[in-house]
Amino acid sequence: MNKKRSFIFFLFIISVILLLLFYQRPFILFLAYFIVIFYTVWGIYHIIMLYFGSKKPFNPKTDLNYLPKISVIIPARKEQILSRTIDVVINHVHYPLDKKEVVIVTEDEISERIAFWLQQKYPGVILVRRKRYFLTKPSALNDVFHITTGDIIGIVDVEDILDRDIFFKVASAIMLHGYDYVQAILRIGNYEDSWITRIFAMEYAGWFRVLLNGRSHLKLFTPLGGTGNYFRRSIIKEVGGWDSINLTEDAELTVRFNIAKAKFTVIDARQWEEAPVTFKAWLRQRSRWFRGWLQTLWKYLPVFFKPRIVKRIGFLNLLSIVLMLIAPFAVILNWVAYALTILWILELYKIIPMSVLSNTFPFFAIAPLIFNVIYYFAWLYGASIEGIGKKNYKYIPFMIVYMNVLMPLAALRALYQEITKPIMWEKTEHPGRGVKGFISENVTSSPAK
Repeated sequence: MNKKRSFIFFLFIISVILLLLFYQRPFILFLAYFIVIFYTVWGIYHIIMLYFGSKKPFNPKTDLNYLPKISVIIPARKEQILSRTIDVVINHVHYPLDKKEVVIVTEDEISERIAFWLQQKYPGVILVRRKRYFLTKPSALNDVFHITTGDIIGIVDVEDILDRDIFFKVASAIMLHGYDYVQAILRIGNYEDSWITRIFAMEYAGWFRVLLNGRSHLKLFTPLGGTGNYFRRSIIKEVGGWDSINLTEDAELTVRFNIAKAKFTVIDARQWEEAPVTFKAWLRQRSRWFRGWLQTLWKYLPVFFKPRIVKRIGFLNLLSIVLMLIAPFAVILNWVAYALTILWILELYKIIPMSVLSNTFPFFAIAPLIFNVIYYFAWLYGASIEGIGKKNYKYIPFMIVYMNVLMPLAALRALYQEITKPIMWEKTEHPGRGVKGFISENVTSSPAK
């Protein structure tokens, strides 16, 4: 247990209890107005992201005179579909074989045997089995970065399916257009498996195709996904690699890239992922993401108050970083808003003998609802332009449950773990679903160059 964070948390809880006991009406009114202001700012911010996210992502030319070597790192742990991933990178993605390098880093015997066989079969495949290690993905990335030889370093999760021309676009964006790092648009291949995978796929489409694309166009903080990101080798060295104890190494690394003023864009290329099918698997994954954002917030909050950092990053960019990292608190705030709404209704109809909020108009109830509608629209809009399913509006009731029940639960679990648990990596299982979507999507791809 982190004693400092535990002390701050319990001090906060005691303060809230005391305020409710001795300053009930002023405190509740403060909460109501704070929620209105917060969600208004949050909503306007995301509307701007929506507008700019509707623009097409950057689509770099693929006819390059010089092709740099691309090293792909695949972290794998007990992954029986590893052979598929290696085969996709080596044989499916169009790029000269001698310009590809695939580095598999693992700690288990299953993944080691698979990678060892393919290392014998294909040139450019390198296996690294860690004997002593810290059980996080960024730790594995740091352990093998120094043995990669590519000019460009890419991260590919073990369930990923890559667009055929993605390496050409990455190489063009970094070598020809001068970007230091890029993010491909992540897609979900198994969206038909359950209602959770359907909403997850729509959320991904709204996040990567719309909201992150909007941030990229505005040159604001654009957090990387855990996969589908590609870096100029020198920029990784410049910022010192990955944070081995952060559970969202992608978001944390992006903060340092912003401080280093590295140049970034979202590219018009797809990398297909596999969504968790069950609530339990989803909860573990989303809690890990939220906890990683909280870790990053704890780490950099003191830095953000330094005037030279504000001047270097820019106030609007700094605001976009903070708004991203406080997302776990934002979804928890939904429940606070609804609790105040219930109190207002109980007072209005004289069900309880109180008069704290009954003579006020419940903007605090409307504000989070409007915010949620913005997100629902982003998901639906992203799904429509990415061609995910039909009649997605039928899933709006599921979106409401997803945003207002599942998200706060994951955020509360992440907050609890961050206060009481040591660093741990709750792994997401990848049985290898979603290949059907990959085949239909790429059947008309251009021939190999």
